Amino acid sequence: MAWGMLLMADEELSNISLLIDLVLSLPPTSVSCETSFSHMKLVKTSSRLRMNQATLHSLMTVKLCSPDIKEFNPESAVEKWLVLRLSCKFHS
Repeated sequence: MAWGMLLMADEELSNISLLIDLVLSLPPTSVSCETSFSHMKLVKTSSRLRMNQATLHSLMTVKLCSPDIKEFNPESAVEKWLVLRLSCKFHS
């Protein structure tokens, strides 16, 4: 029986189907988890113990999801910053 057919099977195989689906979704290693903890240790140092959860989440998102600094093109970010800066001056 093929995996696709097994996963689409009726009630009689639903528990096996759920177990197989769970096992196939597990990562083969814990590298991504260990990498995340290493980055968190760099972000939340002893001098930043009072950092709140939202700030830590934002910094971790930047650290883990941003392109490498060598690949990053800052032009669009600078343009957005300039537009926001100019619009704030007009409202002041």
